[in-house]
Amino acid sequence: MRRLLEIGGEQIPVWLAHTGKGYVVHARDRAVPCALTCSQGRGAYVLELEGRSIPLRLAVSETATFIHLYGRAYEIRRTDPADRLVEGGAGAGQDSIVAPMPGVVVSVTVGPGDRVEKGQTLLVIESMKLETTLSAPRDGVVAEVPFAPGEGFGLKDVLARLAPEEE
Repeated sequence: MRRLLEIGGEQIPVWLAHTGKGYVVHARDRAVPCALTCSQGRGAYVLELEGRSIPLRLAVSETATFIHLYGRAYEIRRTDPADRLVEGGAGAGQDSIVAPMPGVVVSVTVGPGDRVEKGQTLLVIESMKLETTLSAPRDGVVAEVPFAPGEGFGLKDVLARLAPEEE
């Protein structure tokens, strides 16, 4: 699931992907294989990252993860991109097509800059062996389609976004 992590006041888009052999953390333009294993219980873990084993402690709340690492404590806040759109004001919710469930993109029929009409197919997704067609909620211009066919996504991930309507 794509998230915005806030670390030291900086928001960083991050998502975790399963490769079949393990996990890969995607942040900015990097993809880093990783593994997290419980070491002694009670929040103690070992993070395997870029050939290093890093002991750490984790505590998780609803909106943040607290990490104790190398003698320092860090708070990582999580923001759901769909929540940020709602905070954006009126009309922002209609500008985004949000995943109704986790799944995989089957096909994409539009790209950034394409003009679309209300009800026009934007993309087809698959979840639990069921294909779902997602359509434009209004007439407009496609601003973004962040996932390509074959890519996985999480619940509430933004699958397509229309450019805001001009007043």
